[in-house]
Amino acid sequence: MKHGYSLLFKDSAIYGIGSTVQKFLMVFLMPLYTAFLTPAQYGVVGMVNVTSQFVYVFINLGMDTAAARFYFDNKGEEHRRRVIGTTFLAWTVYPAIFLGIMVAFMPQITHALMGPGNYTYYFDIGMLNIFFSNWISLPYMLMRLEHRPVIFTFFTIGRIVIQVVASVIMVVWLHWGIYGVLAGTLVSSTIMNFAALPTYWRKMSLKIDPVLIRAMLAMAIPALITGSIFFFLKLSDRWIIMRYPQWGKAEVGLYTAAFQLSQPVYVVMTAFNMAWPQWHYSRLSNPVEHKQLVARSGTYFIALCVFILAAMAALMPLMIRILLHSPAYWSVGPTTLILTLANVLYCLYYVLWVGCNVAKKNRRIPFITAIASAANIALNFALIPKYGMVAAAWTTVLGFAILSAGVYVLSQKYYPIKYEWARFLKIAVAGGVAIAGAWGMSRLVGLQVYLPFVQILVRELAVAPMLLLFPFTLWATRFFTPGERRSLGAGARRLLHRGGAPEAPLLGAASAEHPADELSCDDIEAEQEELEIEADTRLEVSQGDAPGV
Repeated sequence: MKHGYSLLFKDSAIYGIGSTVQKFLMVFLMPLYTAFLTPAQYGVVGMVNVTSQFVYVFINLGMDTAAARFYFDNKGEEHRRRVIGTTFLAWTVYPAIFLGIMVAFMPQITHALMGPGNYTYYFDIGMLNIFFSNWISLPYMLMRLEHRPVIFTFFTIGRIVIQVVASVIMVVWLHWGIYGVLAGTLVSSTIMNFAALPTYWRKMSLKIDPVLIRAMLAMAIPALITGSIFFFLKLSDRWIIMRYPQWGKAEVGLYTAAFQLSQPVYVVMTAFNMAWPQWHYSRLSNPVEHKQLVARSGTYFIALCVFILAAMAALMPLMIRILLHSPAYWSVGPTTLILTLANVLYCLYYVLWVGCNVAKKNRRIPFITAIASAANIALNFALIPKYGMVAAAWTTVLGFAILSAGVYVLSQKYYPIKYEWARFLKIAVAGGVAIAGAWGMSRLVGLQVYLPFVQILVRELAVAPMLLLFPFTLWATRFFTPGERRSLGAGARRLLHRGGAPEAPLLGAASAEHPADELSCDDIEAEQEELEIEADTRLEVSQGDAPGV
């Protein structure tokens, strides 16, 4: 609480609840889609979605990155009104023109993407949905910047509830198939977009400020270029799979299902990233403390992501049988786990990207993203013809690894942060031990996705406890600092003696169970090491090692 972690955790938890409910409701649609759509039909939905996301990069213009950063440059009301108004114009007028041109040439575009067949109207619906989804990003972003996670969560959940209801009506009752899936999304984004207008309409100024526009675009355009290149790293593999007749729409459908199943880590990243920028940007006045907080919060975040990866490895057969109705989809488990690992590296990328954002040095990010994407695309063309979606998943992992390494080097040049790499390594070891334990127990009890559901459930009772290897390994490798161990102990005592015991001591304070004069030599050395790290960081800043903000 002393360092403001409580605000970060609170906002992340609220955003996390909203994201979790959102994904839960979306997951509710997966059995529906897989029951009423064949893998080939689901592949068409996947192609529409991936093309829409690519177009979204160009109508979003990277203004979300610029708006979030410039919003905190000046606390004056007029300045913030101009930032909001500029973003509104960029996300409404320009997209209407751009998407109108896209719709005019859609027959030619769909023929190039899908080959022979009448797919034009599917993609037209996708373009409309992207317009309204981009527009609603403005009130969503403003709710985050103003620390209003509850309202944000209300709108997010409301949008998905409408989508679920509309999709059920259109797919199950009206039997609209692919049209029903796409139209359900369009209906929800349109309704919630207009419902959100009162939350920001009076907070913006539509007066054009050329100086502000140029400054925001100077930061936004690199983000636009990065986003367009980044698309090829993350999503272009579906286009490449579609090119090969031995795979085609059915393989794209399976890969889309695997991608959806791999989203739990992405949900956590979304929740964290919604709360994190404004949380650490607000502490830029103290660079020493800011760097320490970024490093420590990044460690906690990655630990959570790796634990989710281990949990998915242990529970994958059960997840598949619950969420994918048709046996035609049940082979996606290995691909799902590989894509989940890619999402963990995606989270690491966001943690390591802080330095570039703080120093406003994002212009070289497109170059790093281009290298990672080029490696990804080259390997996709080399491996997908033989190995299909599994190869696409592994090349995504490699691409994110290259991207994370590149952005770390660049960020450290402009705004060096001492990330806790030794602890990252211990997290990776703990995750590997937990996954290996779950895999070994699965082999021992004969757990397979094609077993009767009751047998899967019984065998999972033996596999799930292997997840305890994750915290045990962290404890055995002395991952936790002395202060964290005392805090965990205090939390455990509060749970054991809820309502009757005296209040536990604050983090770092001595207690009856851990008096200061009874600390072990290892504890003393660990605390001394922390003090030395803090002193070194202060010395670096005083010598000008970190640029001014």
